[in-house]
Amino acid sequence: MKSSKITALILCFCLMLSMTACGSNNSTENKTNSNKSASGSAITENKKTSRDVSDVDGPALKDLYAKYFMMGAAINGSDKSTAAIHHEGMANILKKHYNSTTLSNLMKPCYLLDEKACVKKGKKNANATDVSLNFDSCKESLDFCKENGIKMRGHTLVWHNQTPEWFFKKNYDAKKGYVSKKVMAKRMENYIKGVLEYCKKNYPGVVYCFDVVNECVDDGTGDDSVNWNCRTTFNGGDNFWYATMGTDYVEKAFTYARKYAEKGMKLIYNDYNVYVPAKEQNIYNLVKGLKEKNLIDGIGLQPTVDLYNPDELKGDSYDSFENCLKKYAELNVDIQITELSFKIDEETGERDEKSLKRQADRYQEMFELLKKMDTASGGPCNITSVTVFGICDDYPLYDDLVQCLYLWDKNAKPKESFYRVREVGESK
Repeated sequence: MKSSKITALILCFCLMLSMTACGSNNSTENKTNSNKSASGSAITENKKTSRDVSDVDGPALKDLYAKYFMMGAAINGSDKSTAAIHHEGMANILKKHYNSTTLSNLMKPCYLLDEKACVKKGKKNANATDVSLNFDSCKESLDFCKENGIKMRGHTLVWHNQTPEWFFKKNYDAKKGYVSKKVMAKRMENYIKGVLEYCKKNYPGVVYCFDVVNECVDDGTGDDSVNWNCRTTFNGGDNFWYATMGTDYVEKAFTYARKYAEKGMKLIYNDYNVYVPAKEQNIYNLVKGLKEKNLIDGIGLQPTVDLYNPDELKGDSYDSFENCLKKYAELNVDIQITELSFKIDEETGERDEKSLKRQADRYQEMFELLKKMDTASGGPCNITSVTVFGICDDYPLYDDLVQCLYLWDKNAKPKESFYRVREVGESK
């Protein structure tokens, strides 16, 4: 009997030696299995470890939200050399996680209008309407999108800001007087035609929508002869479009865009403070009128939100973001979230834990709301794209910019906000 026990012990010991000699893979697997069956704290530890690499090796945001809407992040930069595509970390994030992007600056009129060439034409004719364009600022970004299967939101054709004064003046000279309404309308048409035909010819199917008019609804005392309160001034000066064309400039812009846009390109009106009740109604009125004339396909909503304003993103309060989504859904147009961010106000660049958590909470709340409101979840809104208006904090291609807005830090490392957005995408 004792001999049998000794034999059994020897066999067990040999078996243990055999298991130990099976290699490091089994040893690692055993450790992993041990953690899986351990307490909740061990599971949390594993979750944190997976988070360290999940932005690279985990699912892409564009795939997680594919059922609902396109996922976008803006290509920031004040000239082509500082465009986000020239930073390896930001370029890789774009390619991995996003199927939509927009140029926050480099497709605006002040970048595309060729002043020297226009002035040359203006010297021959004070009322010249030929418009010369130069796409050098945006070509590389459009090429990047074309090569990597990323769609581009065009931003923007007609805006009272970042459109040079000389474009509205006789001889294309800022020191001269305004041209007539008729001349300015022709300049507008030729400008819009030039931009849209360039996109159609060189990047077919890449630019899937365009912000045709940007922020023309005034927050305060605009021209209320129309039911949407047209902006008349800007920074104490003229809204040059209004000064030359009156309120008609908005409808004219959409008319020309519809005429020259590539088939299937969506025409968008884009604005901020979209949930502020008075402005919300004016934007609604503008879009409704344009839709009745088949001139518009969608509305771009800049949330203009921060960590505490509005108090509620969800809910039925009069100024909640959810209520504004319900309101615009009544128009039966595409809804795009165009310039999303949650700003942490600071001057030193220090990010305290409380603020970063609050920022992550807000991103989570927003994406939960957008999923809920989308038609794919049975909601009333046909949300077609959501664009965070940047990729990395403290924009890595600038030396001294301090800002904390986005899903990745300056080193292109994911923040808590990224993981929250990802987890909302993964949830049922």
